Amino acid sequence: MEDLVLRCPELVLGRYVAIASCDSGPYTPTDEEFTAGWSKIGALAVSPLVTEVSQLPMPGFDEWYVYDRFIKFEPHANFVNRLGFSPLNVDDTYTEEFWKQVAKLEPQHVLGSGTPGVFLVTRDKTLFEAVNRTGFCGGSYS
Repeated sequence: MEDLVLRCPELVLGRYVAIASCDSGPYTPTDEEFTAGWSKIGALAVSPLVTEVSQLPMPGFDEWYVYDRFIKFEPHANFVNRLGFSPLNVDDTYTEEFWKQVAKLEPQHVLGSGTPGVFLVTRDKTLFEAVNRTGFCGGSYS
């Protein structure tokens, strides 16, 4: 996911990132990050307004819900840690639950990095097309 975000920083710059999974588990911001505006809602870590990509941890097996504004955040389930998860799977309970969560929470984007790879779900058609031009295919525009 780091390659994707570095190639397309507009996915996160000027937005808030809710981290549902980081390195296969919850992300706990450091004291310095809390001082800089990070917050924690249950297992969910929420960034302040992102001004630099380097503000975000990207070790792999990450799942981010990206918002244009700071909302009243609630816990987010994570799906990226399930082997073979893809938002494009058919007849899969986890995929159905993922889409229910996306419909309920209405993030601008969802970025995930697990096995089999990286995925992007976005409501921004122009940005989706720009990401596809970078060579990162397999996303979903809704």
